[in-house]
Amino acid sequence: MALIKDNEAPVFDREQVHKGDLIRAKHQTWDEYRNGLVVSIADDRLVAQYYTGYGNVTNHFVMLAEEVSRGEWQAAWTSDLEEIAKLEGGD
Repeated sequence: MALIKDNEAPVFDREQVHKGDLIRAKHQTWDEYRNGLVVSIADDRLVAQYYTGYGNVTNHFVMLAEEVSRGEWQAAWTSDLEEIAKLEGGD
């Protein structure tokens, strides 16, 4: 009997999206998109900071790789504003 099981899980492709990229994303539970800046990316999560629209207040949202793989997110992102990548099936 094995002590460890191999478990495949979705991960973010860090060659495609990077810290510092601009991102426009919408979770299926939100009414509108949020425009932000990728501030952290790991295998299982991406964190983006965005302007809330009030004074100089910012907030953040977390995209989980598991949710992205289930199709719960729509997103577009860019490193240089010339090439814009999109999630398959997103707007």
